[in-house]
Amino acid sequence: ANGIGAAGVAALCEALESNNSLEMLSLASNNLCDEGAAVLAEYLKKDTTINTLNLNSSGIGDEGAAALAEMLKVNTTLTALELNNNSIDYEGTVALAEALAENSTLETFSISGNYVGGLGCKALANGLEKNAGIKGLQLNGNDIGDLGVAALCGALSKRETKLTNLDIGNNGFGFESGSHIAEYVATDESLTHLNLYMNELCDLGAIEIAKALKDNGGIETLDIGGNNILAAGAEALAVALKENKPMRVLELGYNPVGPKGCQALAEAVKFHSKLTTLRMGWCKVTKDGAWYLADAIKYNENLTTLDLRGNELGDEGCAALAQSLSTVNENLTSLDLGYNEIKDKGAFALAQAIKNNAEGAIASISVNNNYITKFGEVALTEAVELVEEMNPDRDLYVQF
Repeated sequence: ANGIGAAGVAALCEALESNNSLEMLSLASNNLCDEGAAVLAEYLKKDTTINTLNLNSSGIGDEGAAALAEMLKVNTTLTALELNNNSIDYEGTVALAEALAENSTLETFSISGNYVGGLGCKALANGLEKNAGIKGLQLNGNDIGDLGVAALCGALSKRETKLTNLDIGNNGFGFESGSHIAEYVATDESLTHLNLYMNELCDLGAIEIAKALKDNGGIETLDIGGNNILAAGAEALAVALKENKPMRVLELGYNPVGPKGCQALAEAVKFHSKLTTLRMGWCKVTKDGAWYLADAIKYNENLTTLDLRGNELGDEGCAALAQSLSTVNENLTSLDLGYNEIKDKGAFALAQAIKNNAEGAIASISVNNNYITKFGEVALTEAVELVEEMNPDRDLYVQF
Protein backbone atom coordinates (compact mmCIF):
# COMPACT_ATOMS: atom_id res chain seq x y z
CA ALA A 1 0.00 0.00 0.00
CA ASN A 2 1.34 3.40 -1.02
CA GLY A 3 -1.64 5.65 -0.44
CA ILE A 4 -2.20 6.00 -4.19
CA GLY A 5 -5.52 7.58 -5.14
CA ALA A 6 -7.05 8.86 -8.37
CA ALA A 7 -4.44 11.62 -8.80
CA GLY A 8 -1.62 9.14 -8.34
CA VAL A 9 -3.15 6.77 -10.86
CA ALA A 10 -3.43 9.60 -13.39
CA ALA A 11 0.26 10.42 -12.96
CA LEU A 12 1.17 6.74 -13.24
CA CYS A 13 -0.83 6.33 -16.44
CA GLU A 14 0.90 9.37 -17.93
CA ALA A 15 4.27 7.78 -17.19
CA LEU A 16 3.15 4.47 -18.65
CA GLU A 17 2.41 6.18 -21.97
CA SER A 18 6.12 6.00 -22.76
CA ASN A 19 6.67 2.53 -21.30
CA ASN A 20 6.53 -0.43 -23.65
CA SER A 21 7.85 -3.22 -21.44
CA LEU A 22 5.82 -3.38 -18.18
CA GLU A 23 3.81 -6.62 -18.07
CA MET A 24 2.55 -6.77 -14.47
CA LEU A 25 0.91 -3.91 -12.57
CA SER A 26 -0.20 -4.19 -8.92
CA LEU A 27 -2.04 -1.36 -7.19
CA ALA A 28 -3.46 -3.58 -4.46
CA SER A 29 -4.37 -2.07 -1.08
CA ASN A 30 -4.41 1.49 -2.36
CA ASN A 31 -7.32 3.91 -2.20
CA LEU A 32 -8.13 3.95 -5.91
CA CYS A 33 -11.91 3.89 -5.43
CA ASP A 34 -14.15 4.23 -8.47
CA GLU A 35 -12.47 7.40 -9.75
CA GLY A 36 -9.00 5.86 -9.82
CA ALA A 37 -10.32 2.66 -11.41
CA ALA A 38 -11.97 4.71 -14.16
CA VAL A 39 -8.75 6.61 -14.91
CA LEU A 40 -6.77 3.37 -15.08
CA ALA A 41 -9.41 1.67 -17.23
CA GLU A 42 -9.27 4.48 -19.77
CA TYR A 43 -5.52 4.09 -20.10
CA LEU A 44 -5.72 0.29 -20.38
CA LYS A 45 -8.04 0.54 -23.36
CA LYS A 46 -4.95 1.29 -25.45
CA ASP A 47 -2.21 -0.45 -23.48
CA THR A 48 -0.45 -3.30 -25.30
CA THR A 49 2.02 -4.67 -22.72
CA ILE A 50 0.34 -5.17 -19.32
CA ASN A 51 -1.00 -8.73 -19.05
CA THR A 52 -1.50 -9.02 -15.27
CA LEU A 53 -3.46 -6.47 -13.22
CA ASN A 54 -3.92 -6.67 -9.44
CA LEU A 55 -6.51 -4.29 -7.97
CA ASN A 56 -7.28 -6.23 -4.79
CA SER A 57 -8.50 -4.23 -1.79
CA SER A 58 -8.65 -0.96 -3.69
CA GLY A 59 -12.04 0.39 -2.64
CA ILE A 60 -13.60 -0.26 -6.04
CA GLY A 61 -17.40 -0.29 -6.26
CA ASP A 62 -19.93 -0.72 -9.04
CA GLU A 63 -18.94 2.41 -10.99
CA GLY A 64 -15.28 1.41 -11.03
CA ALA A 65 -16.21 -2.12 -12.04
CA ALA A 66 -18.33 -0.75 -14.89
CA ALA A 67 -15.36 1.31 -16.14
CA LEU A 68 -13.11 -1.73 -16.02
CA ALA A 69 -15.78 -3.71 -17.85
CA GLU A 70 -15.77 -1.22 -20.74
CA MET A 71 -12.00 -1.60 -20.88
CA LEU A 72 -12.26 -5.40 -21.08
CA LYS A 73 -14.45 -5.11 -24.15
CA VAL A 74 -11.57 -3.61 -26.15
CA ASN A 75 -8.38 -4.65 -24.35
CA THR A 76 -6.73 -7.72 -25.87
CA THR A 77 -3.59 -7.84 -23.73
CA LEU A 78 -4.77 -8.61 -20.19
CA THR A 79 -4.74 -12.29 -19.29
CA ALA A 80 -5.19 -12.01 -15.50
CA LEU A 81 -7.39 -9.60 -13.53
CA GLU A 82 -7.69 -9.59 -9.72
CA LEU A 83 -10.50 -7.62 -8.08
CA ASN A 84 -10.62 -9.43 -4.74
CA ASN A 85 -11.87 -7.74 -1.56
CA ASN A 86 -13.51 -4.71 -3.08
CA SER A 87 -17.13 -3.50 -2.88
CA ILE A 88 -18.48 -4.74 -6.20
CA ASP A 89 -22.22 -5.44 -5.95
CA TYR A 90 -24.87 -6.61 -8.41
CA GLU A 91 -24.61 -3.76 -10.96
CA GLY A 92 -20.84 -3.97 -11.16
CA THR A 93 -21.01 -7.74 -11.52
CA VAL A 94 -23.52 -7.47 -14.37
CA ALA A 95 -21.25 -4.99 -16.19
CA LEU A 96 -18.26 -7.30 -15.82
CA ALA A 97 -20.33 -10.28 -16.94
CA GLU A 98 -21.37 -8.49 -20.12
CA ALA A 99 -17.73 -7.63 -20.79
CA LEU A 100 -16.62 -11.24 -20.29
CA ALA A 101 -19.15 -12.29 -22.93
CA GLU A 102 -17.17 -10.20 -25.43
CA ASN A 103 -13.62 -10.66 -24.13
CA SER A 104 -11.65 -13.70 -25.34
CA THR A 105 -8.14 -13.02 -24.00
CA LEU A 106 -8.59 -12.89 -20.21
CA GLU A 107 -7.66 -16.28 -18.74
CA THR A 108 -7.84 -15.71 -14.97
CA PHE A 109 -10.59 -13.72 -13.27
CA SER A 110 -10.61 -13.21 -9.49
CA ILE A 111 -13.49 -11.44 -7.77
CA SER A 112 -13.43 -13.07 -4.32
CA GLY A 113 -14.63 -11.15 -1.28
CA ASN A 114 -17.14 -8.88 -2.99
CA TYR A 115 -20.95 -8.73 -3.00
CA VAL A 116 -21.79 -10.74 -6.10
CA GLY A 117 -24.71 -12.64 -4.55
CA GLY A 118 -26.95 -15.21 -6.20
CA LEU A 119 -28.40 -12.93 -8.85
CA GLY A 120 -25.01 -11.45 -9.65
CA CYS A 121 -23.59 -14.94 -10.06
CA LYS A 122 -26.45 -15.80 -12.40
CA ALA A 123 -25.50 -12.82 -14.58
CA LEU A 124 -21.84 -13.82 -14.38
CA ALA A 125 -22.78 -17.33 -15.47
CA ASN A 126 -24.50 -15.96 -18.56
CA GLY A 127 -21.38 -14.00 -19.47
CA LEU A 128 -19.08 -16.95 -18.86
CA GLU A 129 -21.19 -19.23 -21.04
CA LYS A 130 -20.34 -16.99 -24.02
CA ASN A 131 -16.74 -16.43 -22.94
CA ALA A 132 -13.97 -18.38 -24.65
CA GLY A 133 -10.92 -17.41 -22.60
CA ILE A 134 -11.42 -17.81 -18.82
CA LYS A 135 -9.71 -20.90 -17.37
CA GLY A 136 -9.31 -19.78 -13.75
CA LEU A 137 -12.24 -18.38 -11.72
CA GLN A 138 -12.06 -17.24 -8.08
CA LEU A 139 -15.46 -16.42 -6.54
CA ASN A 140 -14.68 -17.13 -2.89
CA GLY A 141 -16.77 -15.31 -0.27
CA ASN A 142 -19.53 -13.79 -2.38
CA ASP A 143 -22.64 -15.35 -0.82
CA ILE A 144 -23.78 -16.78 -4.16
CA GLY A 145 -25.81 -19.51 -2.44
CA ASP A 146 -27.54 -22.42 -4.13
CA LEU A 147 -29.05 -20.13 -6.77
CA GLY A 148 -25.65 -18.94 -7.88
CA VAL A 149 -24.08 -22.41 -7.87
CA ALA A 150 -26.86 -23.87 -10.00
CA ALA A 151 -26.53 -21.12 -12.61
CA LEU A 152 -22.73 -21.17 -12.58
CA CYS A 153 -22.35 -24.93 -12.89
CA GLY A 154 -24.96 -25.05 -15.65
CA ALA A 155 -23.07 -22.43 -17.65
CA LEU A 156 -19.65 -23.96 -17.05
CA SER A 157 -20.88 -27.34 -18.25
CA LYS A 158 -21.90 -25.81 -21.57
CA ARG A 159 -18.64 -23.96 -22.23
CA GLU A 160 -16.24 -25.23 -24.87
CA THR A 161 -13.28 -23.71 -22.99
CA LYS A 162 -13.06 -25.62 -19.72
CA LEU A 163 -11.83 -24.27 -16.39
CA THR A 164 -8.66 -25.57 -14.78
CA ASN A 165 -9.21 -23.80 -11.43
CA LEU A 166 -12.50 -23.00 -9.66
CA ASP A 167 -12.82 -21.47 -6.18
CA ILE A 168 -16.34 -21.13 -4.77
CA GLY A 169 -15.49 -21.49 -1.10
CA ASN A 170 -17.29 -19.50 1.62
CA ASN A 171 -20.43 -18.94 -0.41
CA GLY A 172 -23.28 -20.10 1.81
CA PHE A 173 -24.57 -22.95 -0.34
CA GLY A 174 -25.99 -26.21 1.00
CA PHE A 175 -26.40 -29.85 0.06
CA GLU A 176 -28.73 -28.91 -2.83
CA SER A 177 -25.66 -27.62 -4.68
CA GLY A 178 -23.94 -31.00 -4.48
CA SER A 179 -25.75 -32.39 -7.51
CA HIS A 180 -25.02 -29.28 -9.61
CA ILE A 181 -21.33 -29.37 -8.73
CA ALA A 182 -21.24 -33.11 -9.46
CA GLU A 183 -22.84 -32.67 -12.88
CA TYR A 184 -20.32 -29.99 -13.75
CA VAL A 185 -17.31 -31.97 -12.46
CA ALA A 186 -18.37 -34.88 -14.64
CA THR A 187 -18.11 -32.67 -17.75
CA ASP A 188 -14.78 -30.95 -17.06
CA GLU A 189 -11.72 -33.16 -17.44
CA SER A 190 -9.49 -30.07 -17.50
CA LEU A 191 -10.36 -28.95 -13.95
CA THR A 192 -7.37 -29.60 -11.68
CA HIS A 193 -8.16 -27.44 -8.62
CA LEU A 194 -11.59 -27.23 -6.94
CA ASN A 195 -12.21 -25.26 -3.73
CA LEU A 196 -15.53 -25.81 -1.92
CA TYR A 197 -14.24 -24.81 1.54
CA MET A 198 -16.60 -23.61 4.29
CA ASN A 199 -20.04 -24.20 2.89
CA GLU A 200 -22.77 -26.59 4.07
CA LEU A 201 -22.67 -29.51 1.66
CA CYS A 202 -23.13 -32.03 4.49
CA ASP A 203 -23.23 -35.76 3.72
CA LEU A 204 -25.83 -35.50 0.96
CA GLY A 205 -23.81 -33.00 -1.06
CA ALA A 206 -20.53 -34.83 -0.44
CA ILE A 207 -22.02 -38.13 -1.61
CA GLU A 208 -23.16 -36.57 -4.90
CA ILE A 209 -19.75 -35.03 -5.53
CA ALA A 210 -18.00 -38.28 -4.59
CA LYS A 211 -19.93 -40.13 -7.30
CA ALA A 212 -18.60 -37.71 -9.92
CA LEU A 213 -15.05 -37.96 -8.58
CA LYS A 214 -14.94 -41.68 -9.29
CA ASP A 215 -14.69 -41.06 -13.00
CA ASN A 216 -13.17 -37.57 -13.05
CA GLY A 217 -9.77 -37.59 -14.73
CA GLY A 218 -8.61 -34.10 -13.90
CA ILE A 219 -8.98 -32.89 -10.31
CA GLU A 220 -5.63 -32.99 -8.50
CA THR A 221 -6.51 -30.75 -5.54
CA LEU A 222 -9.87 -30.79 -3.73
CA ASP A 223 -10.66 -28.59 -0.74
CA ILE A 224 -13.96 -29.68 0.79
CA GLY A 225 -13.12 -28.68 4.36
CA GLY A 226 -15.63 -27.11 6.72
CA ASN A 227 -18.76 -28.57 5.10
CA ASN A 228 -20.24 -30.44 8.08
CA ILE A 229 -19.46 -33.79 6.47
CA LEU A 230 -19.95 -36.78 8.78
CA ALA A 231 -19.00 -40.47 8.48
CA ALA A 232 -21.37 -41.22 5.57
CA GLY A 233 -19.91 -38.45 3.43
CA ALA A 234 -16.36 -39.52 4.31
CA GLU A 235 -17.17 -43.11 3.36
CA ALA A 236 -18.45 -41.97 -0.04
CA LEU A 237 -15.30 -39.92 -0.62
CA ALA A 238 -13.20 -42.92 0.38
CA VAL A 239 -14.91 -45.09 -2.24
CA ALA A 240 -14.20 -42.39 -4.83
CA LEU A 241 -10.53 -42.21 -3.82
CA LYS A 242 -10.11 -45.91 -4.51
CA GLU A 243 -11.09 -45.35 -8.14
CA ASN A 244 -9.92 -41.78 -8.71
CA LYS A 245 -6.48 -41.61 -10.35
CA PRO A 246 -5.36 -37.95 -10.50
CA MET A 247 -6.15 -36.61 -7.00
CA ARG A 248 -3.04 -35.71 -5.01
CA VAL A 249 -4.23 -33.21 -2.36
CA LEU A 250 -7.37 -33.59 -0.23
CA GLU A 251 -8.38 -31.00 2.39
CA LEU A 252 -11.04 -32.39 4.74
CA GLY A 253 -10.39 -30.22 7.79
CA TYR A 254 -13.24 -29.07 10.05
CA ASN A 255 -15.54 -31.93 9.05
CA PRO A 256 -16.57 -34.14 12.02
CA VAL A 257 -16.10 -37.43 10.16
CA GLY A 258 -15.15 -39.23 13.40
CA PRO A 259 -13.31 -42.58 13.75
CA LYS A 260 -15.71 -44.36 11.40
CA GLY A 261 -15.19 -41.90 8.58
CA CYS A 262 -11.48 -41.93 9.31
CA GLN A 263 -11.41 -45.71 9.02
CA ALA A 264 -12.92 -45.60 5.54
CA LEU A 265 -10.47 -42.93 4.38
CA ALA A 266 -7.53 -44.81 5.88
CA GLU A 267 -8.52 -47.96 3.99
CA ALA A 268 -8.60 -45.97 0.75
CA VAL A 269 -5.23 -44.39 1.43
CA LYS A 270 -3.67 -47.71 2.47
CA PHE A 271 -3.41 -49.34 -0.94
CA HIS A 272 -5.52 -47.56 -3.53
CA SER A 273 -5.22 -43.77 -3.42
CA LYS A 274 -2.44 -41.74 -5.02
CA LEU A 275 -2.84 -38.91 -2.49
CA THR A 276 0.36 -37.16 -1.45
CA THR A 277 -1.30 -34.71 0.98
CA LEU A 278 -4.17 -35.46 3.36
CA ARG A 279 -5.38 -32.72 5.71
CA MET A 280 -7.80 -33.82 8.43
CA GLY A 281 -7.44 -31.15 11.09
CA TRP A 282 -10.33 -30.92 13.58
CA CYS A 283 -12.16 -33.97 12.19
CA LYS A 284 -12.84 -35.71 15.53
CA VAL A 285 -10.48 -38.52 14.56
CA THR A 286 -9.65 -39.42 18.24
CA LYS A 287 -7.23 -42.18 19.27
CA ASP A 288 -9.43 -44.79 17.57
CA GLY A 289 -9.11 -43.12 14.18
CA ALA A 290 -5.38 -42.66 14.74
CA TRP A 291 -4.94 -46.46 14.81
CA TYR A 292 -6.53 -46.76 11.36
CA LEU A 293 -4.30 -44.05 9.91
CA ALA A 294 -1.23 -45.52 11.59
CA ASP A 295 -1.94 -48.83 9.89
CA ALA A 296 -2.40 -47.10 6.52
CA ILE A 297 0.96 -45.33 6.83
CA LYS A 298 2.74 -48.68 7.08
CA TYR A 299 1.61 -49.67 3.60
CA ASN A 300 1.00 -46.41 1.72
CA GLU A 301 3.65 -45.51 -0.86
CA ASN A 302 2.54 -42.01 -1.82
CA LEU A 303 1.49 -39.92 1.21
CA THR A 304 4.09 -37.27 2.13
CA THR A 305 2.02 -34.82 4.22
CA LEU A 306 -0.48 -35.69 6.95
CA ASP A 307 -2.25 -32.98 8.99
CA LEU A 308 -4.08 -34.25 12.08
CA ARG A 309 -4.31 -31.11 14.21
CA GLY A 310 -7.02 -30.78 16.82
CA ASN A 311 -8.25 -34.37 16.86
CA GLU A 312 -8.01 -35.35 20.55
CA LEU A 313 -5.47 -38.05 19.71
CA GLY A 314 -3.88 -37.98 23.15
CA ASP A 315 -0.86 -40.08 24.06
CA GLU A 316 -2.42 -43.30 22.76
CA GLY A 317 -3.15 -41.92 19.31
CA CYS A 318 0.29 -40.34 19.16
CA ALA A 319 1.92 -43.62 20.16
CA ALA A 320 0.02 -45.48 17.43
CA LEU A 321 1.36 -43.14 14.78
CA ALA A 322 4.83 -43.25 16.32
CA GLN A 323 4.84 -47.04 16.06
CA SER A 324 4.32 -46.81 12.30
CA LEU A 325 7.03 -44.18 11.94
CA SER A 326 9.34 -46.38 13.97
CA THR A 327 9.05 -49.51 11.84
CA VAL A 328 8.84 -48.35 8.25
CA ASN A 329 8.47 -44.91 6.70
CA GLU A 330 9.97 -44.18 3.34
CA ASN A 331 7.47 -41.54 2.18
CA LEU A 332 5.86 -39.42 4.92
CA THR A 333 7.91 -36.24 5.34
CA SER A 334 5.54 -33.95 7.26
CA LEU A 335 3.30 -34.81 10.24
CA ASP A 336 1.28 -32.19 12.14
CA LEU A 337 0.00 -33.29 15.55
CA GLY A 338 -0.69 -29.86 17.05
CA TYR A 339 -3.63 -29.27 19.44
CA ASN A 340 -4.04 -32.96 20.32
CA GLU A 341 -3.77 -33.12 24.12
CA ILE A 342 -0.50 -35.03 23.82
CA LYS A 343 1.58 -35.27 27.00
CA ASP A 344 5.12 -36.47 27.72
CA LYS A 345 4.22 -40.14 27.21
CA GLY A 346 3.27 -39.40 23.60
CA ALA A 347 6.41 -37.29 23.14
CA PHE A 348 8.57 -40.14 24.44
CA ALA A 349 6.96 -42.50 21.92
CA LEU A 350 7.71 -40.10 19.08
CA ALA A 351 11.28 -39.65 20.29
CA GLN A 352 11.82 -43.42 20.33
CA ALA A 353 10.36 -43.72 16.83
CA ILE A 354 12.78 -41.09 15.54
CA LYS A 355 15.71 -42.99 17.05
CA ASN A 356 14.54 -46.34 15.74
CA ASN A 357 14.21 -45.11 12.18
CA ALA A 358 17.26 -42.93 11.62
CA GLU A 359 16.98 -43.44 7.85
CA GLY A 360 13.27 -42.53 7.73
CA ALA A 361 11.80 -39.91 5.44
CA ILE A 362 10.14 -37.73 8.10
CA ALA A 363 11.54 -34.18 7.98
CA SER A 364 9.02 -32.18 10.01
CA ILE A 365 6.92 -33.04 13.05
CA SER A 366 4.74 -30.42 14.71
CA VAL A 367 3.55 -30.97 18.29
CA ASN A 368 2.72 -27.37 19.17
CA ASN A 369 -0.10 -26.50 21.59
CA ASN A 370 -0.08 -29.81 23.42
CA TYR A 371 0.68 -30.61 27.07
CA ILE A 372 4.31 -31.62 26.59
CA THR A 373 6.64 -30.49 29.41
CA LYS A 374 10.37 -29.81 29.25
CA PHE A 375 11.00 -33.53 29.79
CA GLY A 376 9.16 -34.42 26.57
CA GLU A 377 10.80 -31.58 24.67
CA VAL A 378 14.27 -32.68 25.77
CA ALA A 379 13.55 -36.27 24.72
CA LEU A 380 12.48 -35.16 21.23
CA THR A 381 15.38 -32.73 20.88
CA GLU A 382 17.91 -35.39 21.88
CA ALA A 383 16.35 -37.84 19.43
CA VAL A 384 16.70 -35.34 16.60
CA GLU A 385 20.31 -34.59 17.53
CA LEU A 386 21.13 -38.31 17.63
CA VAL A 387 19.60 -38.94 14.20
CA GLU A 388 21.41 -35.96 12.66
CA GLU A 389 24.68 -37.18 14.20
CA MET A 390 24.13 -40.65 12.73
CA ASN A 391 22.97 -39.27 9.40
CA PRO A 392 24.54 -35.84 8.68
CA ASP A 393 22.62 -35.52 5.43
CA ARG A 394 19.25 -35.74 7.16
CA ASP A 395 17.41 -32.53 8.10
CA LEU A 396 14.76 -33.13 10.78
CA TYR A 397 12.77 -30.41 12.55
CA VAL A 398 10.38 -30.71 15.50
CA GLN A 399 8.15 -27.74 16.28
CA PHE A 400 6.94 -27.31 19.86
